[in-house]
Amino acid sequence: MAKGDENNTKKLHIVMFPWLAFGHIIPFLELFKFIARKDHKISFISTLKNIDRLPKIPSEFSNSITFVKIPLAKIDGLPKDAEATIDIITSEEMTYLKKAMDGMEKDVTNFLENNCPDWIIQDFA
Repeated sequence: MAKGDENNTKKLHIVMFPWLAFGHIIPFLELFKFIARKDHKISFISTLKNIDRLPKIPSEFSNSITFVKIPLAKIDGLPKDAEATIDIITSEEMTYLKKAMDGMEKDVTNFLENNCPDWIIQDFA
């Protein structure tokens, strides 16, 4: 890349949608910081409670990220306030958490259709 070409590089809109476990969510935040340093825009999708529990993002990144709060589907068998693996105890509840995340499909699809991201980074489910 010739000197000055970095200013001509297309800025991407990247959607990040990690599995509902902080062992996935926190590394995604670290990846976001790396990507944001390249001046790309990030939409970070998770549940309401999970986004509210995230560590504060340094102010230098405040214009680079949009947190997209999508409600977790209500599934019988999943504890009422469970929105991440930290909130569940049994392997059976893990099955319900996976089904609840699958239930986010319509809202996630609507977001993607309305925002036309360049990339989607998603894991696990």
